[in-house]
Amino acid sequence: MATKAEKKSLLRKEIIDAAKEYSKRLAGKTFLYVYKNEYFEVAFPVDHFLHLTGVETNLDKKSFYSKAKKAQLTDRQFYFSSRYPYATAKKKLSALKRLPELTTDIVCILKDMRTNTVVYKLSVSNLEFTLGLTEDTDGQGRKRSELFLPMSLRVEDKSVEKSKDGEIVDFIFSKNASESVYSNLLVQDKNKNLIDLVKEMVNESLIKQIQEGC
Repeated sequence: MATKAEKKSLLRKEIIDAAKEYSKRLAGKTFLYVYKNEYFEVAFPVDHFLHLTGVETNLDKKSFYSKAKKAQLTDRQFYFSSRYPYATAKKKLSALKRLPELTTDIVCILKDMRTNTVVYKLSVSNLEFTLGLTEDTDGQGRKRSELFLPMSLRVEDKSVEKSKDGEIVDFIFSKNASESVYSNLLVQDKNKNLIDLVKEMVNESLIKQIQEGC
């Protein structure tokens, strides 16, 4: 059986690997999910990374992410506990390294996914793991933007059964956060047309590409 020190060493590597993936493929970008006649946008702020790892720390959220991304995080700067056990953190970190798959593969959009404490209005799932999303609000609950942000990473917990409804995504686009329109097409159901609601949000050349592909 692995010792506590060995477990922490393993988790440290997993956290660092996950932070590198998060930095390279998610942070600083915005993603547009389109399904049926609905859509929403998701961003991945650096201060939301910690909560997805399943570990606790005395560092602030941005420092934790920065140290992990630079491989400067030490075994003493995070811990697991009865509230955040090792087994849970290990499962979450395995999924967290694969989190970009939820932006590049066909996924299910879940509505009103219920947990013991929260109902997530929207979630994204590949049926192996599910990302619960929260609205972008300030400390008083006032909306700062129309974006959704990652809040909870759940692994093998029957998220579909716990949701009110679910739809398969039709399109996923991405852009750098500084760009005004979406410039990359990541997922496309070639049997579907792009809804008018989002056409002004997408690069014209991509719209033409989609129309020609249908």
